[in-house]
Amino acid sequence: MKPVILAEKPSQAKAYADAFSVRRHEGYLELLPSPIFSEGAYITWGIGHLVELKEPKEYDPKWAKWSLASLPILPERYEFQVAKDKTKQFAIVKKLIKATDTVINACDIDISL
Repeated sequence: MKPVILAEKPSQAKAYADAFSVRRHEGYLELLPSPIFSEGAYITWGIGHLVELKEPKEYDPKWAKWSLASLPILPERYEFQVAKDKTKQFAIVKKLIKATDTVINACDIDISL
């Protein structure tokens, strides 16, 4: 089973892949078998954040209009959704991850806020 390497962005994935022979696919790169990855591997990427918190109004209609009186906005449970402009890349990443038993996090090491 080929491992999946998840990079933060396309340019980062390309930089990793430059050390290998690759086949290009839409939304990911396929690393051909090598001494490091004997079966090959896949490198895919996010494009910024693939998922995001739901908007406050999606938790409770009273939070649809911002006001000081409604602060702080603290839902009982935070929920995520796929970012609207990133559904295609999210589907590619999801498909690759579901088909492997090894995911290598090669994203930036900083905390995204």
